[in-house]
Amino acid sequence: METATLWEATSKYKRTYPLLQEHITADVVIIGGGFTGIASSYYLQNKGVHTVVLEQHTIGWGASGRNGGMMNTGYKLSAAETIKRWGVDKAKRLDQYALDCNKAVEEIAKKHQIDCAVRMSGHVALSKNSKKQEGFERSKELIAKHFGRDVKVLTGAALQEEINTDYYKVGLMDPLSYQFQPLDYVRGLAEVVHDLGAEIYEQTKAIDIQKNGNTFTVTTENGIVTAKELIFATDGYSEKITPELHKGVFPLASFIIATEPLDQETLETLIPNDRNLYDTINLVNYFRRTPDQRIIFGGSGIGYPARQAFKDELYMLLTSVFPQLKGVSIDYFWGGIIGATVDKFPVIGRTSQGAYYSVGYTGHGASQSTLHGKLLSQCILNEERINSTFENTPLKTVPLYTNKKFLVNAANLYFRLMDKLG
Repeated sequence: METATLWEATSKYKRTYPLLQEHITADVVIIGGGFTGIASSYYLQNKGVHTVVLEQHTIGWGASGRNGGMMNTGYKLSAAETIKRWGVDKAKRLDQYALDCNKAVEEIAKKHQIDCAVRMSGHVALSKNSKKQEGFERSKELIAKHFGRDVKVLTGAALQEEINTDYYKVGLMDPLSYQFQPLDYVRGLAEVVHDLGAEIYEQTKAIDIQKNGNTFTVTTENGIVTAKELIFATDGYSEKITPELHKGVFPLASFIIATEPLDQETLETLIPNDRNLYDTINLVNYFRRTPDQRIIFGGSGIGYPARQAFKDELYMLLTSVFPQLKGVSIDYFWGGIIGATVDKFPVIGRTSQGAYYSVGYTGHGASQSTLHGKLLSQCILNEERINSTFENTPLKTVPLYTNKKFLVNAANLYFRLMDKLG
């Protein structure tokens, strides 16, 4: 059912990498060629550490090349939830870390001339329920008081200046979020790390992992890698590659449609300030303009891969928000898997064998995964961490993890009902 992703169709980076067909050695072997894996390689290679990246498909094939290209501030948890869980001081550092994550992507792209349309855009969190204004006002107060940042609660004409629709009644605007072409970023960064000496292999799936003494041995269909350290950068695509990740990561499906190119006047009328937009229901819908004059609109579906019903639902939601777009053609429809944890917060940890991992971005991986790659490099090199909170957060076991598909589908149905009732 899925077409090619918009990002694939418009990508400027086409370099490919070979299939592993021999026995090689490295300092660190990284499983997964998305944001986390490529960023880990980047920071390690810059310290003279030889890395090998194994990707079972192509670079950026998973969530890194299938997301909405939004790097929003904060976390899945609200400011109030973050403060309640970690206290004001840690919450403040976490907020700054999230800002630093976005800045890191921008700085890396600029330094290495990665053409990925990265820009500060800001975002608006939206609700069609006027009662949400009280919660937005509380968030604004907490962010100003504890994080020293200004966000704005928008209603009426002020909201219309951000999104031309009667569908939503209230919004919370944060000016510090970013957007980019995600696949161009990860592919461009892969070229950088390859030029730094990293070995990258595509169409190379890890099928067996053993630890003998101080050495990991990763066996693929046609080759073997031995290394002192191993990083799992697989997140929602971890499947059963290691028991800890299988038990602790929810694989959640998300799907996106992209309209045909629209005229500039229509785009500027519907989304005047070109911000990232998302609603605040349980099963979040998200949307934005693209550099090639389209609107993309994403949201959750039950199960994976995609079905026509998901495309139809997204089109219905798009035209509910923007009735002016009824009749517009959809040029692209695709989906993918994101990783979530029980606590809705990313975790950096080690498996029982001693391999490192970073998982559970819960919709914020586009921004946070780059600096999580730096954190993983700091773990391996035993350097001072830029933020240690993620290592001190346990990866909790998903209830009924042996039947995650049933659990995820049941939860999806429940949240859909709650969103309709709300």
